[in-house]
Amino acid sequence: MSTIKTNKAQLLYNANAILGEGPIWDWKMQQLFWVDIEGCELYQHDPSTGKNKSWSFNEMIGAALSMQNGNLLLAMEKGLASFDLETEQLTKLEVLENSNPKIRFNDGKVGPNGNFWIGTMHKEFEPQTGSLYRVTKNLKTSIAVPKTTISNGMAWSSDRKRFFYIDSPTFSVQVFDFDAENGSLSKGKILFKIPEEYGSPDGMSIDTEDRLWIAHWGGHCVRRWNPETGEVLEKIEVDAPHVTSCCFGGKDLKTMYITSARSGLTHEQLEKFPQSGGLFVHKTTVQGTPIRYFLCNTPE
Repeated sequence: MSTIKTNKAQLLYNANAILGEGPIWDWKMQQLFWVDIEGCELYQHDPSTGKNKSWSFNEMIGAALSMQNGNLLLAMEKGLASFDLETEQLTKLEVLENSNPKIRFNDGKVGPNGNFWIGTMHKEFEPQTGSLYRVTKNLKTSIAVPKTTISNGMAWSSDRKRFFYIDSPTFSVQVFDFDAENGSLSKGKILFKIPEEYGSPDGMSIDTEDRLWIAHWGGHCVRRWNPETGEVLEKIEVDAPHVTSCCFGGKDLKTMYITSARSGLTHEQLEKFPQSGGLFVHKTTVQGTPIRYFLCNTPE
């Protein structure tokens, strides 16, 4: 067996996030956005200045995504909202409204045909109480994958024919046939299983070679996987046990940004890994795929 290439990520910003998650690289703005779900914070990192900015809210934010109009789409605990970065105005969209205090959103992505995909989950991780939703540009919603537990990593193959998906407690990566015309999924199956000692699979990104980069909760790292064989190709070590997600950024899309969490760690673990909850960075040799923007009919 060949030796797995191993590198180490560097701390970029010691944010002390409770549950840092969902980094996205806005290639038009050349800015990074990410959230602290349990800390109810939205973060912005400007690599040209090294400056970090944050906004606090009164409810959890499961994900933040870039919209075509320059605003961010926020999956707030009580439903989707549009956030204007200039005026700092938050506009509730009355979409996927949630009144159950035990349910929140977790991880979202915009797919090849512009639909927004977002998962729900139980705050105490009750099995199969969540769903993966699809939201169209007309803000019509439908359940794409029912009875999920912790919706996490999502990625689409470069030919737009396959959708990769992680429901973390299953320790597996699923694959679905993806219809780029209508955005529907079919023929879901387990693509490969992840050894439990590797840490639970969390957020995920995909590179231009259709290899999957998976953050491992409890695994201190991000691993690059070959989805065809289930083989680990590369490992990026992180000085934090709970690694939550990753994305490609920078002008060349070769800068990997990695989020982490303090949530779920003991006092002893936090003393040993004080950078937990920080934003980490690593320069890769492969290029990531750019995000797609959510084009929707929202109130101006």
